[in-house]
Amino acid sequence: MKKVLRELLARWQKNLGDEVEVVLGGSLASDLFIFDEGTKVVDVDIRFLVDDPEDESVRKKIEAVTGLVYRKTITVEDWPSNSPSIGIMVEGKIEMANIPLPLDIEGCIRNRKYVGWARFYRTVLSLEEIEDFIERKKLLRENKAEYKKMKAEIRELVERRCVERGLIKK
Repeated sequence: MKKVLRELLARWQKNLGDEVEVVLGGSLASDLFIFDEGTKVVDVDIRFLVDDPEDESVRKKIEAVTGLVYRKTITVEDWPSNSPSIGIMVEGKIEMANIPLPLDIEGCIRNRKYVGWARFYRTVLSLEEIEDFIERKKLLRENKAEYKKMKAEIRELVERRCVERGLIKK
């Protein structure tokens, strides 16, 4: 699964060029993604980092290359600065060879200040904390409110440790 996904992102990156940086978001960035092979649609978070997220020509290029389509414009926070910016949501289902169900892709066109807190999980959390987080994720997957609460708690812990260790500046 991961190999197929990496190949897809590499193809998109090649076709989008230097104007757009394609990166994984969420649990895929932290490598803590839970994949139930063949049992449910795979949710994939992707970030498209650009100089100006509101540039319509960039959005149209991303749509043309990826097959994703515009969903909505939202206000997001650029972590770790917590300054608000615009995010352009694009989404779609992508069929992939060797994967029985389609990838349900939610992309967000963000500015290049985007850091993505999930990539620090393995750096600042112990193996026991990571294993506990994965188990809690599995248990809470059907309870969206509790799942979001747990993710917020983990993010706060990771952010605090990143600042304490000098990995990011607040």
